[in-house]
Amino acid sequence: MSTSEPNRRRWQPLTRLVFFAAAYALSARLGGLLVFPPEHVSAMWPPSGVALAGLLLTRSREWPGLLLAAAVTGSFALHPEWKSSPFMLAIAAGNLLEALVGATLLRRLVRFHASLDRVKDVLGLAGLSALASTALGATLGVGMLVARGHLALDGFWPAWRVFWVGDAMGVLVVAPLLLTWLAGGPARWAPRRRAELATLLVCLGVATHLVFRTPNTSALAASVFHPMTYLVFPFLLWAALRCEARGAALATAVLSTVALWHTARGGGPFAQAAFHNASIAWLQSFLAGASLSGLLLASALSERRRAQDEVSHLNRELRESLRTLAATQAELVRRERLAALGELSATVAHEVRNPLGAIANAVAALRRLAPQATEGPAGTLLGIMDEEVHRLDLLVNDLLDFTRPVEPRLEPQPLQPVVEGALTASLRSGGPHITVSREVDERLPPVAVDPQLLHVALTNLFTNAVQAMPRGGTLTARLEPDTRDGTPHARLTISDTGHGMAPEVRARIFEPFFTTRASGIGLGLAIVRRIVDGHHGEVSVQSAPGQGTTFTVWLPYAGAAHGAA
Repeated sequence: MSTSEPNRRRWQPLTRLVFFAAAYALSARLGGLLVFPPEHVSAMWPPSGVALAGLLLTRSREWPGLLLAAAVTGSFALHPEWKSSPFMLAIAAGNLLEALVGATLLRRLVRFHASLDRVKDVLGLAGLSALASTALGATLGVGMLVARGHLALDGFWPAWRVFWVGDAMGVLVVAPLLLTWLAGGPARWAPRRRAELATLLVCLGVATHLVFRTPNTSALAASVFHPMTYLVFPFLLWAALRCEARGAALATAVLSTVALWHTARGGGPFAQAAFHNASIAWLQSFLAGASLSGLLLASALSERRRAQDEVSHLNRELRESLRTLAATQAELVRRERLAALGELSATVAHEVRNPLGAIANAVAALRRLAPQATEGPAGTLLGIMDEEVHRLDLLVNDLLDFTRPVEPRLEPQPLQPVVEGALTASLRSGGPHITVSREVDERLPPVAVDPQLLHVALTNLFTNAVQAMPRGGTLTARLEPDTRDGTPHARLTISDTGHGMAPEVRARIFEPFFTTRASGIGLGLAIVRRIVDGHHGEVSVQSAPGQGTTFTVWLPYAGAAHGAA
């Protein structure tokens, strides 16, 4: 950890403290603009939401400093007439006390998530904080107004209702905005989603402006809710559906700001008695319903998305487990087959090689005892016996090589002599009219190989190329440098002009016991792949019917091979 990391951690609590203290002071100044007579209380008190969000986003040990800073900065932000009043300071203390109670209840009873991504978080915010804890601040605040003489005793309950709903509106409008946008860091949205949110907010602001701008002079306006008010709800639903809690909280803030501003200036469906407690209560109820509707829908969608993500994650894990199980079962079956094949090979090597040796010795004895039998039909039959004995001996050797693989002993040495030796051995059994073309880069560095094992692998590849051209053709061997996955390699390319392979044959040629020839058991290329893998190399094939076949072998240089090991 760098030396700047501890300093950054020490500064984080102080940064949060300064930020929320400044936000509390600014919100207190804005809330003072919404204080209307005759109740002399704010229609929406933003500091309630700021204080609650600050407590929910900080550790419990930081709460005393946060509350003290909010009380100090909030007192300076109050109207000049109220700064020196102990009653106003008591009202401010009541606001902070209700925030403390609300944050404590949410943390202990709801296990609150500041991202508001659960329905119970929204219900807890509305029930425990917006409805329950704000009653404490409203009782203390209105009681102080009555005691100071700013409010008559018979106006206690009307003022209390406006005060209570004003604090609740601060919790429902300001707290979700701060919680959702500060809890999870910056929103990781695509530019199109951000442009969509900006367009949504502009449309919502215009729609709210159209609904609330017209002065309402109807005598029935105080008791009849204008249907145009519902014009803003599609935009709230749009924000919740597309941007979840963050979009819903931001949209609610825009709606509340425009609606309160127009209502305070005498516009909109609630302006018949804009400075009367009933009018303010109806406006507050409308905004509370809009806020809760958007937040509940957004939290329900968040829960559904998380459930879908969890199901998708479980499905991916299940598919991965099934693939792992299938691979494990396949590997188990392969090992069981290899074990059975090993036992069979040992038996075959013991039971077949002894008779083969006896037959070979008998053929040699016949040739010595009856030299004249080496010519004519008898000589042909003896030659056939020799060839079949040799073929059976090769089959037994292939079985033993496949079932008892030897770990390569890699030593740095030039690759060209190994290639030449394998090519020469393969051409001894080749048909006539085969032209060999060699292209060798003499500057190749040494390659880490086991000469004997690599000789077996390359002999198999060259032999396959020769056998693919029974009527003759061109065999090309090209040895040159190459790069594989950023690592320098030597690349050996073996090409023939034979009949080629169909795609379904090409896909299976490295499988054990797969062969298209009448003779052989299909282990040659499986042995080739195993030996090349043991050299930390790769082998591939390219072929098409009538276009010949090309085998490519990549072998890392000596230093690269040791690094791979």
